[in-house]
Amino acid sequence: MFESVTKRRKNPVINIFGWTLLTVVCVVFVFIGFSPNSQFLGQGGAAAEVNGEAISLKDYKDAYDRLSNSSQVGDTREARKDLQKNTINILVNQSLITQKAEALNIHVSDAEVAKTLLDIQPFYEDGVFSRLRYKQYLQQARMSEGEFERKIRQDLLIQKMRKIIGFAAKDLPLVDDLDEKIDQAQINVSYIKLSPDKLSKNITDEKIEKYLKENEKKAVGYYNTHKTEYTTPEKVKASHILFKAEKDKEDGMEKALEKAQQVAKDLTKENFAEMAKKHSDDPGSKAKGGSLGLFPRGRMVPGFEKAAFSTEPGTITEPIETKFGYHIIYVEDKQEASVTPFEEVKTEIAKQLIQENSFEDNLDVYREKLKENKYGELENLVTKNGLTWKTTGFFNITKENIPGVGRSEEFLDQAMELSQENEYASEMVYQGDSAYLLKYRGARFDMAENKGQSQMDFFKNLMKQQKANAMIQDWTNSLKDEASIKINPDILR
Repeated sequence: MFESVTKRRKNPVINIFGWTLLTVVCVVFVFIGFSPNSQFLGQGGAAAEVNGEAISLKDYKDAYDRLSNSSQVGDTREARKDLQKNTINILVNQSLITQKAEALNIHVSDAEVAKTLLDIQPFYEDGVFSRLRYKQYLQQARMSEGEFERKIRQDLLIQKMRKIIGFAAKDLPLVDDLDEKIDQAQINVSYIKLSPDKLSKNITDEKIEKYLKENEKKAVGYYNTHKTEYTTPEKVKASHILFKAEKDKEDGMEKALEKAQQVAKDLTKENFAEMAKKHSDDPGSKAKGGSLGLFPRGRMVPGFEKAAFSTEPGTITEPIETKFGYHIIYVEDKQEASVTPFEEVKTEIAKQLIQENSFEDNLDVYREKLKENKYGELENLVTKNGLTWKTTGFFNITKENIPGVGRSEEFLDQAMELSQENEYASEMVYQGDSAYLLKYRGARFDMAENKGQSQMDFFKNLMKQQKANAMIQDWTNSLKDEASIKINPDILR
């Protein structure tokens, strides 16, 4: 038993949550005491309720255990009561901030959750993410995948809110209008997208030939690990006639089947296109005689796909049911899956590998200039490579898609660190196989106040870390004042 307790206390997952999920909140939000509501929330029901949303007893117990394991707690009744209050305060704060973020339409994407999950090193084995290890750790931590990922999402959302508040909060003593300022805060950034095709030029046939002689095994290895890129999937060429079901009628599917069976009696390969134009309820293919062209697996709904790929070419199927109604499918032809031989793509592979190597070397030069604050030399490099700065234009800091860039939490994080005094981002932002250089252009809050101004340096008025924390604490206090909070008195005994 002692051994199992020791293992639990050293569990990397528990440590991860102890510091990534709770430490941020503990540091930022000083524990704010409040008396438990006298209304009991039900036997075994919830630890607390915040604006009608329950905090489960399990979440409370897990958080209590993590706080207990990550700090020295005295073995007295008073010490335990303090820890109980601190735990419930943290969970209430988390719930309030999460609710407010959702009200401001600030979200954490599935991609952000996945990236955080894939950054957790204890889940790796021999450098590869191991689902088995992931599940073993979750089992030890007594969490389901859904619970674990929900906690990651909440932690990321709280961190995102903290950054946004820090960005939007001017040097003001009050926070009455902080929500409005978050909604108004805008930033304008210049950026250069560095990609292999832009930085790795002049790859001659001689270079490719030399590379293949010296690195054939590496090229073959790339081919084998990326074989799907050189595989043409199985495809079917087919036409169909759709008999759409009327969803507002109970016998809609039955009527569609009756119509399909009636038309099927007179169908032949020769008149299929004509009959499709006459009877099909699919506007997209009707004018083309029902033709869907060539399509691979995964393009059509399951029932349709199964019938199309299992039917011999030159055959017309019986009516096939899908969620749309009934289809009669004419399978005209099939193309078997094929793999392009290495010999036919080795030149393309060699060029790509040369580009990647050259690209990394070039990126090192840019990194060095940023690291040493040699911005004049950086600009010379930009000009030498024929690159130009593009601009996002002013965009709201809560906007999910950054103009010209798309979704990138890292880009936004770096952008919010910039100012006139700190014009260049100290690090590049990586997205896919590309890297971005960032440069400050301007920032502003209220469009009406700043009309006619191209830039506004308000970053110099942003608070130092200590004051930012106080601002966030005050803001959280204001959320508490307006919230309906009920505490289960049993958890504070």
